[in-house]
Amino acid sequence: MHISKTDYLEYTYCRKNLWLKKHKSELFDGVELSEFEKKIIEEGNAADADARNLFPGGTLVDIVGTNAVLVTSRMLATRIKTLFQGAFLFDGFFVQADILHWNEELLGWELYEVKATNDVSRTIPHHHVNDLAFQKTVLEGDGMRIVKTGVIHLNGEYRKLGEINYRELFIVEDLSDEVTDAQEAVEAQMVDMQSYLEAPEEKGCECLYRGRSNQCTTFAYSNPDVPEYSVHDMNRIGASKKRLEDWIDRRIYKIDEIDHPESLEGAKLAQYNAYTLGRPLVDNVAIKEELDKLVFPLQFFDYEGYSSAIPKFDGFGAYEQVPFQYSLHIMQEDGSIEHREFLITEPVGDLTRPLVDRMKLDLDPAGTVIVWFKGYESQRNMKLAELHPEHAAFLEQINENMFDLMTIFSRNFYVDAKFKGSASIKKVLPVIVPELSYKKLNVQKGDQAIERWEKLINVETPQKEKDQIAKDLLEYCKMDTFAMVEIYRFLKKLV
Repeated sequence: MHISKTDYLEYTYCRKNLWLKKHKSELFDGVELSEFEKKIIEEGNAADADARNLFPGGTLVDIVGTNAVLVTSRMLATRIKTLFQGAFLFDGFFVQADILHWNEELLGWELYEVKATNDVSRTIPHHHVNDLAFQKTVLEGDGMRIVKTGVIHLNGEYRKLGEINYRELFIVEDLSDEVTDAQEAVEAQMVDMQSYLEAPEEKGCECLYRGRSNQCTTFAYSNPDVPEYSVHDMNRIGASKKRLEDWIDRRIYKIDEIDHPESLEGAKLAQYNAYTLGRPLVDNVAIKEELDKLVFPLQFFDYEGYSSAIPKFDGFGAYEQVPFQYSLHIMQEDGSIEHREFLITEPVGDLTRPLVDRMKLDLDPAGTVIVWFKGYESQRNMKLAELHPEHAAFLEQINENMFDLMTIFSRNFYVDAKFKGSASIKKVLPVIVPELSYKKLNVQKGDQAIERWEKLINVETPQKEKDQIAKDLLEYCKMDTFAMVEIYRFLKKLV
């Protein structure tokens, strides 16, 4: 059983989950990567490939896995200067290094890890320094002389203009001293990991002390005493580590078992009360005050945005959101509704200008623009104003007249325990407007929309498939704004 770098990083986060992958892999049958997780992998591969442009003339080992070890050895014997994806085995540990570059002055190899991030991470499980320390240990154990270690990551300040300038897109950070300092502790972890993986299965897992969104894939298997709705689902409990640790240490898993609930505050207290009372908490006065501020026509608005590690469009940088479509439901004072929409299908010329031009026709800056999570839409408008300064006044006015419908829920004016501490529209909608559902749509989530739009603008995609994708994207975005309409109507009935 070989232990890879990925295994090591997972071990540092939840060692039990790794043990199960190695010994009870059937627990992962049917567990598919989300579109978001697939996108992360694709972005990492793209950054890795493009970073090779910093080392022209390098040689690529195009085999993945331990079969690449012999190929690597043969390539190194030819005294090449740069090697991409070289493979190494030492004492049961396996590594394929992103970039190895020969340093003639120091008579040794420079080891670089490429990361599709805008900076160096020093937090588990994506600890770049420890990642490199693991690799350095394996390579040195296999006889390589490593004289320098570093991370090559994206430059968050870079903006594409014409052809990609790779020396501006990437930043090379020398982490040699940090890696050397971390190596002893990492080597100790590697020894512990081997012993742990050879030992019998332990009970539970360390994710018991983490909020729901940060738990491992096999949490329910390892912690059968924890109910499906538990203290791990309390609002932002992951940021209240001491409180969660106290509950878990005393085996308080159910929300109605929480003692001293008077110590809870804000959203946590509201969630607890809604749960124990068995009914929603409604502040009718506060809801009415918020809704009375709105000015007709009410314009329920939503963007969909695309991002990528390697920027594809002029004016945008790494992971910077590119708005590629919007949906707009317009409600007049008499309650009548009109729907408008726009989708970029041909990314040519000034990419977002047609979108802004259409917005000026569709939106009335004097009326309230209603969104869900104001920060996203307002930031997209600011970016569009930067790209199209002649429309800045219009976009700034839209932002000034923007109302975030999510605040009704995030400020605890309406709290239902079924939201599980969240104010996401994907959590709120099924509870208060259950007849509306994304499940019948071909596109059901934002990460799917990104993948579909990428397919839509690909010149190799057949036109028939493009037409279907466009239809699916428009239906998805339309659902987002119609969901806000229905939630608004629901709230109006309360007041």
